[in-house]
Amino acid sequence: MNRLTRQSPFSTEPFADAFEGFLRPIRGFVEDGPHMDMDITEKDHEYLLQVEIPGIDKKDLQVDIDGNEVRISAKRTSEKEVKDGRVVRSERYWGEMQRVVSLSCGIEQEKVTAAYENGVLKLTLPKKVADSRHRITIA
Repeated sequence: MNRLTRQSPFSTEPFADAFEGFLRPIRGFVEDGPHMDMDITEKDHEYLLQVEIPGIDKKDLQVDIDGNEVRISAKRTSEKEVKDGRVVRSERYWGEMQRVVSLSCGIEQEKVTAAYENGVLKLTLPKKVADSRHRITIA
């Protein structure tokens, strides 16, 4: 049986290239596209989320809460036209991004506050008070 193995001629270790693909960043993933950097702080009675979403208009942001799940969505559109002599160039960009976070307990949806300033979305998410335990008698 013949077995061919690809190796770098500059490698000093026989298995150096075996894991090369795992260590390389994935193209088209977070490093290449728009993304949301997020800080989550848990306090006794609330969660604080700070999400960096630069270059997005406030009207293009959406926050949905379902139980303990928070979904943040943003849309971005941009059009640019450059005229230089005879050359006309028109560029359009649109894109959507979203981030979903599952928290350890439910959120009091009526008491949530949100503010967006200088590209940072700040959410204050009060924790839902857990119902007291109730033991059921089995007949």
